[in-house]
Amino acid sequence: MDISITKGILTTGLTIGLAFMMSGAHAVPITASLGSLNSLTADYSKTATGIFTGIPGGGASFNNADFGALNGTGTTTNASTDSATFKLSVANLGAFTGVTDQYLFESGGAGHGIGIVYQSGNLITFAQRTVSPLNTLSLDVTSLIGQSFDIVASLSLDDNFMRLFVGASLFGELAIGAGSNDWDGGNGGAFGQLNSSSVMGGGALGAAFASGTLSGFDYYHDIVVDASVIPEPTTLALLGLGLAGIGYRRRQIKSA
Repeated sequence: MDISITKGILTTGLTIGLAFMMSGAHAVPITASLGSLNSLTADYSKTATGIFTGIPGGGASFNNADFGALNGTGTTTNASTDSATFKLSVANLGAFTGVTDQYLFESGGAGHGIGIVYQSGNLITFAQRTVSPLNTLSLDVTSLIGQSFDIVASLSLDDNFMRLFVGASLFGELAIGAGSNDWDGGNGGAFGQLNSSSVMGGGALGAAFASGTLSGFDYYHDIVVDASVIPEPTTLALLGLGLAGIGYRRRQIKSA
């Protein structure tokens, strides 16, 4: 029997609450708040831009045989059933120039996979593709030009939503289209550049990211980042005591 952590009560940013799943079913992901992601241990990290290398179980490809070897207890190696979250750190973002998509990350292409690109109009776009369906979620980051921030892209295959967080204030989510339920890539993946990607479709290869500095990439297997935050029971109890105290004080004033 697999035991994994799923969405429950938020404690120190990480949701707790145990879900018991029989072997053979896909794993229940850990659901974390955006602020708690840094407290979790990434399954793979890269500080310098370039093609992924040295991945346990594979080498460069962002696919089941490679990144699947990094999974945690209670997960599978199937990119069509296990969720995933990707975090990139951007410094000194510049306004977009040119006409070609600038790739911050892509998982391998070959007609499927995912990617995060910077596009005309100062858009950060999270794209997901499986052969022909193409799902894209974009956020306008004009307000963040000149700033440093994290980009967090989460692909949840439990509720079939893709979520994009840019900095602490920009958030969007999109239902994943039917038949498009994967995040791995057939070719080698890359951080800060592209590598034989067709994630954006139309045969456009794109270019390396050139509108700022990328200082880190983290991959979290079977982690889902959710915008909703559930207060801890102790917080709710203290809030209730505070409200009760206010009510009592008001009654004293009225009776005086």
